[in-house]
Amino acid sequence: MAAALAAALACKPAAVATTTPTPGEQKVAAPRRVDPELKALADRLDPGPQRPLSELMPAWLKSQVDASLTGDPRSPKALAEAREAIAAWDKVKTQDPQVMLQAALVFGRGLVLAERAVLAGSDDPELLAALANAYRNVLMLKVFRRSGLFGQLLNMAVELARTEAKAETLKVEEVLEAVADVVQRAPDLQRHTTARLLREHPDHPTVGETMLRASNMEYELERWSEAIELRALAVARKGERATGPDHAELAALRYRGLDIAGADAARKEAEARGPAEPGEDKAAAFKKKLADLDVFANEARRVLALRDAPGLAEQYERGQLLIKLGRMTDAEAIFVALRKAHPDDARPVTGMTLVRIHRELDFLDVAEEIRAARKLTGRDRLYYEVALGTVPMVILGKVMQQMAEAPDKPIPELAGYFDEGLELVAGLRAYDPARAAVLELLFTTLREAAPKLIAYKYAAGLAVIRKVPAKALALTKQFPESRDVWRMVFAWSRYIPDAAKARAHVTVQLPAALQQDPDLRLQQARALFDVAVLWEDRTLLAAAAEAAASLPAGVDADAAAMTRATIDAVLGFQGDKPALQRAVDTFAAVAQRKTGKDMALPINNVAMVVAHGASPTEAMPFLVRAQQEDPSLAAIVYNMGALAFALQAQEGLPEMFAKVAQHGEIAGLRLHARAWLVALAEGGMGDVAVTRQEFAAALAKEQAAEPRGRMNLGRWGVLDHSEFNVSLGYSTTQGLMLVDEVVPRWWLFAPAPTMEALLAGKRGKKAAKP
Repeated sequence: MAAALAAALACKPAAVATTTPTPGEQKVAAPRRVDPELKALADRLDPGPQRPLSELMPAWLKSQVDASLTGDPRSPKALAEAREAIAAWDKVKTQDPQVMLQAALVFGRGLVLAERAVLAGSDDPELLAALANAYRNVLMLKVFRRSGLFGQLLNMAVELARTEAKAETLKVEEVLEAVADVVQRAPDLQRHTTARLLREHPDHPTVGETMLRASNMEYELERWSEAIELRALAVARKGERATGPDHAELAALRYRGLDIAGADAARKEAEARGPAEPGEDKAAAFKKKLADLDVFANEARRVLALRDAPGLAEQYERGQLLIKLGRMTDAEAIFVALRKAHPDDARPVTGMTLVRIHRELDFLDVAEEIRAARKLTGRDRLYYEVALGTVPMVILGKVMQQMAEAPDKPIPELAGYFDEGLELVAGLRAYDPARAAVLELLFTTLREAAPKLIAYKYAAGLAVIRKVPAKALALTKQFPESRDVWRMVFAWSRYIPDAAKARAHVTVQLPAALQQDPDLRLQQARALFDVAVLWEDRTLLAAAAEAAASLPAGVDADAAAMTRATIDAVLGFQGDKPALQRAVDTFAAVAQRKTGKDMALPINNVAMVVAHGASPTEAMPFLVRAQQEDPSLAAIVYNMGALAFALQAQEGLPEMFAKVAQHGEIAGLRLHARAWLVALAEGGMGDVAVTRQEFAAALAKEQAAEPRGRMNLGRWGVLDHSEFNVSLGYSTTQGLMLVDEVVPRWWLFAPAPTMEALLAGKRGKKAAKP
């Protein structure tokens, strides 16, 4: 809806020529075939004509929209634009807010165009199918609107609307009200549009897919009979073309709808038809799908068996099973009744919080409810997992707010917050001792380090943090097959301040049971490379290359590719020409799969490999492209300056490097920018003594602030802008989630020619040949 509000203002179109035929040219349409079965379904589904969503726009914005959409709304050009704009949203594969906002603006414009065409009398079947899909996507705002990304998009859209329309009074709250109205009305619009397609174009190829989308929407709204009828008819209409997976999806829906007999028949038919395509991977995926169906079958049968069971435990179990089947309304009714009958038991509270998480991703309110139940009886594993997945998030928010309001004051409640967290960890220990041990180590470390860091006692706080790697490694003896423990071992390896200990830490062998774990193997390969770069250890670099080359199946393709390509680039910088070629090919392939800011990093890295293997002239266009995707990145600005120097285009370079030195995101990059300022000064573009003094002061400051075991000084031509993510959360599919990993962003760059001499404290050489 945020996109729809701003669409016409941000994407003003060219006028569309009118193509309405003159009265003399109009022809009488041939009578359409009526499909009695589809018509009967459409009649049951159709709530009747609905007001279009575009009418929800404020009057000032609607006038802007009407003024921007000229020409015949039913023209082939207008219809094609609407269909393509709606379809483009399904192709967005990024979380870059700027890219998503632009895609949302295009989608919003397509929705307005489609509704405008339908209001003008268009009954184009492909347009109706696209519009039904658009309403389905709009309904997804019901869940999406609580995410942080949605908040970013909403604020960006409102600011855009203010700028374009000079609408100073427009507020985010007003848009949120409109979003709520849109979400409420989207289902009936989707039903009416689907019904029109079924009645008016029963033979069109889009009918089957549109029925499946409508079935998905009805399932999400827990209208089970409609969802099953739509999918069953869509599969039946395929006849012999229906595949095993088609029947498996129908079986899953019937199990969720507690239609056991129909589900069993569909599962039998699915197994008889087999995978949709040949190949071992397809066969394995289909086998897993059948196994998942068996889980649904058991859950559905158990739900029916427990229908009249009188006990709290049995009904609590039934409610949890209903949640797994997607029947939130039924589950909520059970938990409400249990809470009324058993007010001193935590289990009904836990069940209600699960319903809220599944329905609305409402973690903040859930956390407060679960905290209020901490003294109740009946706290089970699920209680502790939900609590640990939500309460720390709320606590962190309160701590951050207090720090923002009074940055120089201690937080009196801090010790109590950690005690509360450790109390939850102690409760989890009975159910998952390995995970509890990891959480205890994290909480006790933060309890000791946080007050020191808040009081600006940085060295003391860092000393506490640097004890974690050894403690994590010790936990592998107690819990050798715990993925949580091994993730902690690899993530915290960057904090070891001793080269030999760091090398021994990252080269420790995984137990046999975990040696083919995709995630752990990727984490170890990344840790090997990071520690190799930090300590400039060629033996570890070779080990990292071997680890990255032998990653098991299941690793994220782009993550593996970026890891391998970065290692190849460093090997190439050190003389391995085949590795250099592999690096540029891999970075280029990854860049082709990315959009927006996600594309900037691989393109930058292509540029620097090309600069090393070919010439700065050939590399510069890649940097220009990377900067177009994300102009804010200092690494790209830095590299453009370095290549410009090599091309003897030195005008403006002191200002460029000074800006990077002041505002660069990476400590090593800021230092190299200062080293370039020394190089330029030695070439007559600055004061040599001053720039050298500034470099020395910056070096001391950066090294004092470096949290890792050692600063990456960039001698190998790579710097990392990593994210160290340590967090707890709750997933509707995976339960309690512990994230403990370093997500690297390795930037290739051109080291300053004076860097070595400056680090050695010697007089720099003139930078004639960088």
